[in-house]
Amino acid sequence: MASLQPPPAHATPAFGFPVECTIGQSCLIQKLVDHDPGPGRRDYRCGLLTTNGHDGIDVRLRTMADMRAGFAVVAAAAGTVLRTRDGEPDVSVDARAVTDGKDAGNAVVIDHGDGWQTQYSHLRQGSIGVRPGQRVAAGARIGMIGLSGNSEFPHLHFTVRHRGEAVDPFVGTAPLPACNSDVRLAGLWAPTAAQRLGYEPAAVITGGLASTVPARAVAERDPPPGLVGRQAPLILWVDAIGARAGDRQLFSIIGPKGQIVHDQQTVVEDGGLSWFAYSGKRAPATGWPSGRYVGRYRLQRRDAVVAQIETSGSIK
Repeated sequence: MASLQPPPAHATPAFGFPVECTIGQSCLIQKLVDHDPGPGRRDYRCGLLTTNGHDGIDVRLRTMADMRAGFAVVAAAAGTVLRTRDGEPDVSVDARAVTDGKDAGNAVVIDHGDGWQTQYSHLRQGSIGVRPGQRVAAGARIGMIGLSGNSEFPHLHFTVRHRGEAVDPFVGTAPLPACNSDVRLAGLWAPTAAQRLGYEPAAVITGGLASTVPARAVAERDPPPGLVGRQAPLILWVDAIGARAGDRQLFSIIGPKGQIVHDQQTVVEDGGLSWFAYSGKRAPATGWPSGRYVGRYRLQRRDAVVAQIETSGSIK
């Protein structure tokens, strides 16, 4: 994994959040920095919201439609643009297979002085609006979230480095506390950013009601399927992060008159950072009644609900 070097206290910067989005609504943080020195994975809160060797944070959008609508990536602090790359297509790595060494895709690197740099990767093709040598202010727009490079979903990979070594912005200069500690980390975030960035052990990215099981890959689920008719199955599907072995999933679909037409509980056997799940029911012989259907999904860990979503769709 990348070395995580705590920077000297006298030069510690304060970074703003690098995306113009609302955490938990229009975007979410899917991956954090890996703090496990071996082949395992561990985020700064001793959770599993990371992958082995991950050296930054991933701010993802929920759908391809969100990427097309456009979410701006901004400079986390004032500095000078060092390098840019544009022209890489917004295509999932699953479809491209080869990135020719351009894993970061369309990207911008900014120098902030005293050995500090930030990198903004997987930007949308044609969106980069800065050039090398240009001075940028904190919060200045530099591009848009995209799907370029080694990426399976639209997101920004944001990396902070000091003298070439990755630094976790959630940890900063403080030593990483023990897993059972109640110590709060100051990190490198500016106060306004820190207030927005709570730790969520799991989350639902998106979900919906459909008549067929949608593709697992977000790029292939564009647009997402919906309900097609009274004789087709009813399927509640979710795309989530942070599911763990032993968690319970509760699926429920409520019909137009408030009646429960499907209810199922399952236990997560293995889990993972990314988690796709679905449950459903074939149509009765007479077909589903016309009207609005509501799907509810909960991911429960012990006695606590760690992620949930409510969605709806109509059958004519």
